[in-house]
Amino acid sequence: MLDIIKGLVALIMYLVIAPALGVWIKKSRERQRWVFVLLVFATSWHINKITFMIHSIDWYRGATKGFEFSLLDVFSIALLIACRNPIGRWFAPGAGLYLLYVAASWVSIFAAPEPLYVCMAGVRFVKAVLVYLAAYHFLREEKDLELLLRAMAWTLIIQSLAVLKMKYVNHIYQVMGWFEHQNALAMWAYTCGLPLLAAGMSPATPPKLARLYGFGYVATGIIVQSSLSRAALVFFAIGSAVIMLVSLCEKFTTRKVTFISSVALIGVIGLAFTWNTISARFGEDRNKESSELRVLLIKASKLMLNDSPIGLGWNNYALVINKPWHYGDCIDEWTVDRGYTVDPEEAKPQPESHYWLILAENGYPGFFSYMLLLAVTSWWCLRSAIATWGTVWGTFLYSLFIALSIEYYHSTIERVLTQTKNLYMWLILLAFIARIEVWRKHARKEQRNAQAVPGMT
Repeated sequence: MLDIIKGLVALIMYLVIAPALGVWIKKSRERQRWVFVLLVFATSWHINKITFMIHSIDWYRGATKGFEFSLLDVFSIALLIACRNPIGRWFAPGAGLYLLYVAASWVSIFAAPEPLYVCMAGVRFVKAVLVYLAAYHFLREEKDLELLLRAMAWTLIIQSLAVLKMKYVNHIYQVMGWFEHQNALAMWAYTCGLPLLAAGMSPATPPKLARLYGFGYVATGIIVQSSLSRAALVFFAIGSAVIMLVSLCEKFTTRKVTFISSVALIGVIGLAFTWNTISARFGEDRNKESSELRVLLIKASKLMLNDSPIGLGWNNYALVINKPWHYGDCIDEWTVDRGYTVDPEEAKPQPESHYWLILAENGYPGFFSYMLLLAVTSWWCLRSAIATWGTVWGTFLYSLFIALSIEYYHSTIERVLTQTKNLYMWLILLAFIARIEVWRKHARKEQRNAQAVPGMT
């Protein structure tokens, strides 16, 4: 009965409230911008405050525990109705590649022990294309890019305040913030924060906005440090150093030196207060155990891929890694070798590697289509960054290319992009890349047409 009520609520949200909101904001660009800000902020909000599940399976350790419906989708539908962009086709470039990945992953249903779990993941990922299309059509001018950066900065600042409260008032060791896990929090934070660092140093950014972006970047550092995610700490530092270096190579200015010096000073002070905690985190005994378990989970993934090249079923890994399937036997043997007793009631986790999770669940079709999506959108980002070098757009794109490259490498040891909020923020950023790429092609086409007119050069 409860699921029926939830289903009715979902229908009202998607078929009544979202279209009504879209119609209401259609004639007001300011209203559209406020809804977009809410969409960006919602990628950081408590998952249970922005989503609800139908046929929820709370005990399941997979990435999707039911049929998920979200306010993120409502905002996306409203923006999509209101923000049709006149340049380019309605179906955004890149959306087809994303849906190809989703369709290829659906193929795994034919080998899935529990096809319903495949449907749960499939529905969630199909719906996510709405945010991609919405963000693509929302972006119309430089002011909208500035709005994205401002929204990310304020969202990071608010999240950092929540993180500090959890750390120093609630005395939580590894802070998760409003996310489901500290790794998801940290990766989301540096993906948003690194472009703010570049934008804050850019001479094209007004001083007032540069200060806001600087505070947003500092908030990122607070979040990543408080999460005590070892990989995120390293990757955030590397990303920051690379962006600073590229920015100085782009154009050496006093402002950039001042900005970098200020950030470095704040960083040194922060490290002075937290160094003992960070060094203790890297030196924990459980790190060795965690590393060994990661290797075994990948070994299990290889066995699944060997048994089924199309995957053993999207969202089915957390099922088949346990009994009566044999894929988790290597983990049981490892547990016994360490002198512990295997608890048959304790569910085993998924692999930390996002790529091995895709290979195990979605097989070669899902994996290669996913890699194609990453490759094409990354190329668009790099190509447009070069074409717009020295402008606000170029600064955003080169820093985003660096941030996403780090995130993709980080995904070899963290499966964070399976999380709804991280997935949606990632798709918003990819949509902005696609829109700028369309503009680049459009401008180049107009330039060629102008040169073809006699007397014009």
